[in-house]
Amino acid sequence: MPQRITTFFDVDNTLLENERAKHDLWAQFAEHLGTDGAQLFDSTYEQVRKEMGLVSLPLVLEALDAAAVNDSTLSPEQRRERRFAFARLLMEFPYSEYLYPGAIEAVRHARQAGQVAILSEGDEVFQPHKIWRTGLYQEVNGSVIIFRHKVEHLRELVAAYPADHYFLVEDKPEILQTVKQSLGDQVTTIFVRQGKYAAALLAGGPEPDIVLDSIAEFAALDLVALAQGAAYVAG
Repeated sequence: MPQRITTFFDVDNTLLENERAKHDLWAQFAEHLGTDGAQLFDSTYEQVRKEMGLVSLPLVLEALDAAAVNDSTLSPEQRRERRFAFARLLMEFPYSEYLYPGAIEAVRHARQAGQVAILSEGDEVFQPHKIWRTGLYQEVNGSVIIFRHKVEHLRELVAAYPADHYFLVEDKPEILQTVKQSLGDQVTTIFVRQGKYAAALLAGGPEPDIVLDSIAEFAALDLVALAQGAAYVAG
């Protein structure tokens, strides 16, 4: 009987060039914030991330709007116009233009081997919209899971996506290590060396099973053969 295979793809810095997207979006926000706009946005962003333990752009914009109440240079009408401008920038940002080359092909390649789902961390309000804007939601037929901390939900994932073998495609080595320690030979961990964690291989734990220099290399993997090989080792 053929093995049941499930592939989980991370999004930010794995399928989506998130650092470049952030830079361009931040610049557009800063244009509305005056001379020290970039610094103000960055400080507010870091404050929200520290308080919430995750990135939440809607909360960043809410904090900026609350701070604007004390800005004597802004009239109520100007505040309202800026609020709507921010909302438009956030909701209409063209995230599909920031997918890495080969990202869509990687997802389609995995679909040929079995189930595919997007497994992302972030806030439950904006992250689903962001993924929808990339076109990835449509590519996985709505199989998108958002957790604040994905490694805390491995049992739920295995129950929701039963399989004989799993592939986890990620840009964060610590997440790959944790999942490997939990699932063992049932999972093949794939580290995509992109984004700010590209050089962040960790010591003291299991190394990724496969290291790719770009997500474009994923389509060359024979997932069925890899899963069969893992099953043979586990047996």
